[in-house]
Amino acid sequence: MLKKNITCFFILSLLLAAPAIAQTTTKSFTVSATVPAAASIGINAFSVNSSTNIFTPITGTFLNFNPLNLDPVSNIYLPNHFWVIDISGQGGAVGNMSTTFEFRPGLTPNVNGHGIGHKTTLTFVKVTSVGEVGLIAHGPKQRVVDITGETILGSETSGGFLRCYLGIVTMDPNAVYPDPNNAEVFSNADAPGNYDGILLISSTLL
Repeated sequence: MLKKNITCFFILSLLLAAPAIAQTTTKSFTVSATVPAAASIGINAFSVNSSTNIFTPITGTFLNFNPLNLDPVSNIYLPNHFWVIDISGQGGAVGNMSTTFEFRPGLTPNVNGHGIGHKTTLTFVKVTSVGEVGLIAHGPKQRVVDITGETILGSETSGGFLRCYLGIVTMDPNAVYPDPNNAEVFSNADAPGNYDGILLISSTLL
């Protein structure tokens, strides 16, 4: 009788000392977010004060440099402002975009036919959250008269947007992007009168 009781006690002790069986539950969650695609393209122009660098948006399409005033030091005609044109997707992210520029000469009082396209330049830059980078493959500065089908791909401005600076030629050697050597200034050697032309910008979401 005594032997039987000891045996039962030993078995019970083993059962009480056995480790608990671990229970594991696994569930997977899908984490997602959708970036909306751009619904349209914005082509917006700003007049920029040359002294204060203040941007003023315009609603029209006339990029007038008047009044031109003769600078007594350089002896060339200069405006008090320049123009900026921003091209970017609206309402979402741009997967890919192609933008083409073309200049069509207009009125030119000069008998040699050198008009506003010879005396203005377009500078192409990529704007990001940390600043601007010149698009070297496109100059980055060219005479406007030489722009006859300049195409900038969306891959060239990925992570930012395309900005163009349109300005009168100054031939300033200290400019961030110097004017091309074959650019011309407005001076008293030019015939008086109105100079103009059309800058056509065509941008497509691909």
